[in-house]
Amino acid sequence: MTKASVTIAACTALLWAGTALAAATPQQKCEVAKLKAQGALQTCLTKNSGNVILGKSDASAACQATFTKALETADKKAPCRYVDNGDGTVSDLNTGLMWEQKDNLDGTVNTSDPHDADNVYTWCVPQGMYFCAAVPDPPDGTAFVTFLGALNGGTSSDGSSITGCFAGYCDWRLPTIVELQGIVDPSATGCASGSPCIDPAFGPTQSNFYWSATIYPGLTSAGGFPISAWIVLPNGTVGKEYKAIPLPVRAVRGGL
Repeated sequence: MTKASVTIAACTALLWAGTALAAATPQQKCEVAKLKAQGALQTCLTKNSGNVILGKSDASAACQATFTKALETADKKAPCRYVDNGDGTVSDLNTGLMWEQKDNLDGTVNTSDPHDADNVYTWCVPQGMYFCAAVPDPPDGTAFVTFLGALNGGTSSDGSSITGCFAGYCDWRLPTIVELQGIVDPSATGCASGSPCIDPAFGPTQSNFYWSATIYPGLTSAGGFPISAWIVLPNGTVGKEYKAIPLPVRAVRGGL
């Protein structure tokens, strides 16, 4: 069960078990409407997949269009997008993505805490200042091995099952450049004056570039391998950086 489904179940129970829907705040009504829209989208897409297998036309675009309209209708109650799950994660009601919150932006790196906002990681194992030690410049840096390893590396005491992953999920990853740019908020306090353009629900954020998982194909080594990846700048624009450079990261999982 996803966090979204857990949240909608909790909201539904709250609203119908002795609390009238009319008593809910506009914000709560918006959140419940968007969570229901997520469920309807998943049902629509699942049904569509079955129809496609049977040779019927693909109606996934219609499913998405209905979902988009439902989001717009929900926002008329009171704009809402992010829900703090209370476990170090934030759910995006518009995309179904679940994001990691950061903490302790105090200027001191703490590698024992993968959520420490001061930490920086490499995309690949560096050889020198800019280049990767291995070819074809794989995702073997600390962003993938150390950071994601800490989030996804939970195991039971007998080693027979996976438990103890961050927030109960073992499928954390680096976001694509589209996903990462999608949480940029130009209206965030201080955005125009150099502060990170992101909703405060995500916790402390460095005024720095953040790694995405998306390779930038336009800059290659002598062997023809991409040596850089896409990044998001503090002002929300995108750019590229050498994979061997240490930069902050933020994990994500799921999606619609």
